Amino acid sequence: MIGRYDVRWWGPALVAALAIGLLPPATGGIVLLWLCIPIIALMQPAAAVALVILTIPFQDLLYLPGGPSATQAAVVLAAGGWALRLCAFPEHRLRIGRLFPFWALLLGAFLLSAVLTPYSRAEALRETARWGVAALIWLIAIDRVRGQLATGTLVACLIAAPVGCAVIGIMQFVSGDGPPAFRISADLPFVRAYGTIGQPNSFAGYLNMGWPLALALSIAVSAMIRRSYPLPQRILLIGSAAILWFVTAILLAALLATFSRGAWLGAAAGVLAMCVVFSRRAALALLAVAAVSGGMLLFAGLGALPEPIAMRLGSISRNLALFDAAQATVTPENFAVVERMAQLQAAWGMFLSRPLFGIGPGNYHVAYPAFAVGEWYISRGHAHNVYLHLAAESGIIGLLAYLALVGSAAAICIGALDRMPSQAYALRLPGPIRRGILLGCCGIISAVAGHQFFEQLHALNLTIQYAAVLALVEIVTRE
Repeated sequence: MIGRYDVRWWGPALVAALAIGLLPPATGGIVLLWLCIPIIALMQPAAAVALVILTIPFQDLLYLPGGPSATQAAVVLAAGGWALRLCAFPEHRLRIGRLFPFWALLLGAFLLSAVLTPYSRAEALRETARWGVAALIWLIAIDRVRGQLATGTLVACLIAAPVGCAVIGIMQFVSGDGPPAFRISADLPFVRAYGTIGQPNSFAGYLNMGWPLALALSIAVSAMIRRSYPLPQRILLIGSAAILWFVTAILLAALLATFSRGAWLGAAAGVLAMCVVFSRRAALALLAVAAVSGGMLLFAGLGALPEPIAMRLGSISRNLALFDAAQATVTPENFAVVERMAQLQAAWGMFLSRPLFGIGPGNYHVAYPAFAVGEWYISRGHAHNVYLHLAAESGIIGLLAYLALVGSAAAICIGALDRMPSQAYALRLPGPIRRGILLGCCGIISAVAGHQFFEQLHALNLTIQYAAVLALVEIVTRE
């Protein structure tokens, strides 16, 4: 028997279903999709967080009527659904996580720097708001991602979104579909992969936020196959391991196709961190990686590697050298190195001018003309080094707050891995899977930390992806 409450809701739903059914199949499917997505997001904010992550690769490709991007719309849905649930169920305790004080400290440092900036306060507040959006997505994930299904969905989205972008990047590399400036060699038809992100270095940073998680889960699922499971479960594990290894190979192939030297060094840092955390025999892992790296450099010097790869490896030492960009003689071969150093020197000048509070978040390009080195008058918008960039924009206070946030997340991750055999967690994931997730998160934190010595990856909403990884650390270790 259908009561008044049911009729009140099922009546309009039936009318809407009939109206959609009268539309052409393609149009009706699109309308149904646009109706279902907001409803699901408002009913379950955890699903909206997954939607936000999935839209990051398409933030510059898909815009809704009125101008907002798909990522902005997904953030609004996630925040709206979360706020409605808080109002509807006030008895439910809000979970804020152990990193909340560090997020608050970071946003407070940005806000203080924005208020005191001698440059554009509007730009400073806009940049602070971007970090605030990332912190909001982190908080929603901490509060609403509960249980194995929601956690598994979050993990799947954190891997699936970079994989889809990686496939596009590999196709760009193979087909040579890209700007002439991205061509790796005048004699070869290949271009540096840039995915949907638009820039090879930023795209490589996005991949560094995905492949460690896929690799760690591949190892974890492969280890589970050796256990005494029934045949159906064993077949499922074998299939899952095969998919995960294939996905990992795609991500690493796309990372190689970016020809981003900073990303390669960041990936090496991620591998080293995962080896050290995973095994007590870290010395052997470090020795193996050092031997492989030394061998690659030796082969590059002997000409045994392909010329484009040898050139990229050989140029790493030039990128690490310090010099005065204003006094350097610019040639086509060293243009990128000198330009990078000019941006770094300008950021250093900004930091020295206001070491405590900085010039204000988002004001690097505004203040750049006053600190330009030599004839390098064009700002790239960032200093090619996130630590120097943060110090320039938000001072030593902002930099220390950022390091505290990242360091605390790494400490939580490593601490949980150390005590995992004896510690019981509310999230009843299998031990190898839980360990694999934490190992992957540790690899992501390390890879991004290493890569950001050469790039500013907190742009293009990549901070949201990174914030979701930090949230995943706390979700898996929740007691």
